[in-house]
Amino acid sequence: MLYKEDRAQQMSDDLEAAIGHYMVAVAARLLDEGLPVSSISSYGAYDDYSQDAFGADVEGSVEFTRAFRRKLFGDGRDAGLLWCGVSGWCFFCIPEGSGRTLMESARWMGGGLTPDPGRVAAFLSEVQLDAALSGSDERPFYRAPHTEPGPLLQRLAAFNDDSGADSPPYDSRFTRLQIDACQKRAVSALTAGKQEVVEVALRTGELQALLGFLEYVEGAAPQDDAREMARRLCSDLSLRARDGRQGLDEHREALTYAEERR
Repeated sequence: MLYKEDRAQQMSDDLEAAIGHYMVAVAARLLDEGLPVSSISSYGAYDDYSQDAFGADVEGSVEFTRAFRRKLFGDGRDAGLLWCGVSGWCFFCIPEGSGRTLMESARWMGGGLTPDPGRVAAFLSEVQLDAALSGSDERPFYRAPHTEPGPLLQRLAAFNDDSGADSPPYDSRFTRLQIDACQKRAVSALTAGKQEVVEVALRTGELQALLGFLEYVEGAAPQDDAREMARRLCSDLSLRARDGRQGLDEHREALTYAEERR
């Protein structure tokens, strides 16, 4: 009996990892398109019968920053992409205080249980144009809950391009993708042509808070390039605050660094 339980737990762990890597593949595509993905999640307990209330078992999600959700869907809304191991992808948008469940608000993508990340990205583009008309409110069913976890695991394994004994966990891969995307956007912004000089009024506390966030990135970012970019931006802003407008062309270490990596 213990051996059977151990095998079930191992399958759950393997499914959670595989779902996580699938979420990473989708998040990577969305980050490449400039979308502010804030987090991903994965749940692999295929034998959790408490999920029967939702007609589901395993699942994963791709979530976005609050600012992005507010811009597209208004204040007080919980919105994101959910992957269900029974019905595939859906977009959900739940107004605060509405009392609606995620499944009640879902717009289902269709197109199979494990569609290519590019198709998921295209679905989200439709959502951004008109969330109410994207997808369908009719939920598809591609698999019965709690059944055939092995074949599902095999399907999901195709989305991990970095598999193997030394493969990093899916959450570590996602963190690296996030910082890579952030750095690419920073380099693109710093090296863009025909830039105007913008006068921005900041209180000393606001400037210090901004510099503090840059120092945090310098210490926390997993890549050397991102840490160095944050350090140089922090230095440039500090020195320009001291020297004023005349320091604009003198204190430009971050721009120089970005040009070297363009």
